Amino acid sequence: MITFEEDFKIHDMKWRKYGWMVPVIIIIVNVCAIWIRWSALPHVLPAHFDPAGNASGSMDRTTLIYYPIISLMLCLVTYGIYTLANNMFKLKPDEKGLRLCGLHVFASCLALTVLSSTLVTLTMGTNPLFMFAEPVLLLAGIITLIVCLIKAKH
Repeated sequence: MITFEEDFKIHDMKWRKYGWMVPVIIIIVNVCAIWIRWSALPHVLPAHFDPAGNASGSMDRTTLIYYPIISLMLCLVTYGIYTLANNMFKLKPDEKGLRLCGLHVFASCLALTVLSSTLVTLTMGTNPLFMFAEPVLLLAGIITLIVCLIKAKH
């Protein structure tokens, strides 16, 4: 019979092992959002909206294709730096997996930030919630990563 503590450890290990799937799912959602709206988009899109929702720039529709690619590259660079740091400093895994958990949350926040940017463009700036979500998501990811790194050290 598995106790609650043992069951929690099993689920915790799955999160550490499969946590990278969350950013991948977010990137897939980003691709799907662009694909669904593609035919309805004008060739020139408004970009760089102010808080009132007024466009202060424009971009070609094909630029949206780069958003999921940028998101993927940011996540890969994040995981690459983590792997490089582990190899360079010969870091042992912390027993709670906090460093890896913080990394997964940070990569997910990066992917969500790019998705939010995509949604701002797809909604032509009519939904200001997406504009304000970008800095909040990025800050939340950075704070979570720092807290997890500090807690893992103790």
